[in-house]
Formats: sequence, structure tokens, C-alpha cells
Amino acid sequence: MATLLKDITLQENIPTNILFDKHIEFIREYGQKENTYEYGMTDYLRVSGMYWGLTALELMKSLPLQTKEQIAEYIKKCQDTTSGGISACIGHDPHILHTLSAVQILCIYDNLEAIDTEGVVKYIASLQLPDGSFSGDKWGEIDTRFSFCAVATLSLLKRMDAIDIDKAVGFVTSCKNFDGGFGSRPRSESHAGLIYCCIGFFVYHQ
Repeated sequence: MATLLKDITLQENIPTNILFDKHIEFIREYGQKENTYEYGMTDYLRVSGMYWGLTALELMKSLPLQTKEQIAEYIKKCQDTTSGGISACIGHDPHILHTLSAVQILCIYDNLEAIDTEGVVKYIASLQLPDGSFSGDKWGEIDTRFSFCAVATLSLLKRMDAIDIDKAVGFVTSCKNFDGGFGSRPRSESHAGLIYCCIGFFVYHQ
């Protein structure tokens, strides 16, 4: 009986409404304290984190602390002038994941001119391999997530002509398993996140 009453008491303390103000405060302040351990340890996802945070704020009808110009300027500094790819943070290696996030942010703000878009197209095309797959960066990891990132980025830039789309489709199709799901590579286990990426790939490529 005591346990039951304790459980009821705990349930009564559970918020029944979404605490939007708290969420907004957390997202706005996240990443502002550059001298903290957390800031340094999240360098590797900074630009993608910006995309997630900005879209979350948009859904809650709120604005970030930074101006659109400041955000665009930061992304510009993350673009590698040699490869054309965009990194997670200033001084890091470019990666297809963060390249997509950066393009998505700039599309939201209608400010693609802030970066070298032809450089981005060149970078994405350089990551396609002979079998149609895409590596995430120059280090060569292959994953259907990167196939999704490639076509999503190029679709937003209206440059799908830059890659061999037939081979790209063939690779992703080869990653479908007997259970109907998709893996990261042929014969890899199905995963919900990869199913999302592969379905998204087929939607974007059309």
C-alpha cells in the first residue's frame, strides 16, 4: 500500500504540459559557454547540432540568440576551400553529414550565397564510389546514411546531375534485406534509422 501511494505521489509530480520555455532556454544557451568541457566535447557535431536546434526553435515559434548573418558567417568558416565540403566545426575535416546540415540551414534562411555551392557539389560528387555508394568523408566509411545526405544536399541545390544516380539507386537497393528493412551496406542488419535514410533517399532522388 505504501509503495502504491508513493507511485501515485510521483505521478502527480510529473508535468502534464510540455515545458516549452525550458526547452527554448536550453537550446538557446547550449553551446554559448565556449570554455566548458561540454562545448569542447561537442565540436564534432556543432553544425548538425545547429540545424537540430534551429529547427526545434522554429517549431516552438522562437528565435536563436544569434542573427541569421552570424549563423551564416560561422557556416562559411566551416567550409573547406580545397574540397568544398563543410565540417562540423571550424578547423575540423569536412563531412557529408555536416555539409547537408549546413545547406539545410542556409536554405531555411534563403542564404545559400553565403557559401561556395559549386564547391559543395564538387565535394559530394567526389565522395561517390564506382559501385554507387558514398563515403562520408576522405577517410572512406561507407553507409546508406551518406547516400541519403548526398541526394538530399544535391536536391536542395538542384544539382542531381552531378552524380551517377542510377548507380546510387542500385547501391541503396542492394542494401534491402529479406525482412523488408535496409542496412548500412549490403548484407548488413536492418535498422530503423537506416530505413528512414533509404526511404528518404528514394523520395529525394525522384
